Amino acid sequence: MGSVRFEHVYKKFDNNAVVVCDVDFTIEDREFVVLVGPSGCGKSTTLRMIAGLEEISEGKIYIDGSVVNDVPPKDRDIAMVFQNYALYPHMTVFENLAFGLKMRKYAKSDISQRVKQAADILGINEMLERKPKALSGGQRQRVALGRAIVRRPKVFLFDEPLSNLDANLRVQMRTEISRLHKQLETTMIYVTHDQIEAMSMGDRIVVMKDGVVQQIDSPLKIYNKPINRFVAGFIGSPTMNFFNGRLTSENPLLFEMPGGGLSLRLQEEDSKRLAERSGAGVILGIRPEHITAKPQSGSGKSIAVKVEVTEPVGNEIFVYFKIEGSQDQYVSRIPSDIQPPTGKSFNMYFDTSKLHFFDPSGGGAI
Repeated sequence: MGSVRFEHVYKKFDNNAVVVCDVDFTIEDREFVVLVGPSGCGKSTTLRMIAGLEEISEGKIYIDGSVVNDVPPKDRDIAMVFQNYALYPHMTVFENLAFGLKMRKYAKSDISQRVKQAADILGINEMLERKPKALSGGQRQRVALGRAIVRRPKVFLFDEPLSNLDANLRVQMRTEISRLHKQLETTMIYVTHDQIEAMSMGDRIVVMKDGVVQQIDSPLKIYNKPINRFVAGFIGSPTMNFFNGRLTSENPLLFEMPGGGLSLRLQEEDSKRLAERSGAGVILGIRPEHITAKPQSGSGKSIAVKVEVTEPVGNEIFVYFKIEGSQDQYVSRIPSDIQPPTGKSFNMYFDTSKLHFFDPSGGGAI
């Protein structure tokens, strides 16, 4: 069993700066959980506390049901893969893979068996006699993974392991790590600031900001039902559009921006849910894919916008635009066979069945 439980965990540094605040959740055995958030949010510190590389200021961390606060890193039965591959340059791939096992006094036959098994899993058999300088970035990362696999730990920890790779290799290694998770059936905890990695890899995502856990859920639930404006804006690329405005006391309710550039009639369900906020200010959120060049359903509302920039990205185009009465820039994503004229007016369709609403004061989802 490789479950990991946080019980009201805090991390404070010498100046009493709190970098991790009251983290309290459980990672189940064999689960793949991704910690995601902007730089400085405390995700790597949280991972390092699991590994024993950072001391816990308050609270408890359990691995497999046992408190590990005072357990040395070498005795926690975890394996960690870092952003830096940290391979020994003077050793061959085989020796790098075997080093940790030799230090733990494993028999030579057991070491050879484990190294061969890891090499088979990662497809690096032909590289075992090479040294790191003769390997590409992707191959070095495979060796770093292999060094963790030979340990057969209860928990794998990944601290932004793909940051040094180019875009194509990142995609390839994401798939590789996901495949390894299914094959090894081991608990994996993965830290990244890349929300695409988080969405594509995790069984669950833990979104952090300023040391505080904002939301824990499956990727699709976080994407479709963000708990607050921060999560809504951080998860998704391009980011969600936000419009400040007011709900008018009509039936159904009407959302209007100051200046009249955007006016959307709410769906019946949203109107009933937000009835108590009639006349109050709200923040409306809508994802770029729900602002389209053609109506996608009966719930689309046509709005005239001014196209600022178009950004082709292959099979689709990101269209950056402004709305009358606002200086903010917004974005939609449309098929690449449509070419909106830059600098001119263009009609966009807002899918009113896909609207999100947030409290202007606290940012919480309504």
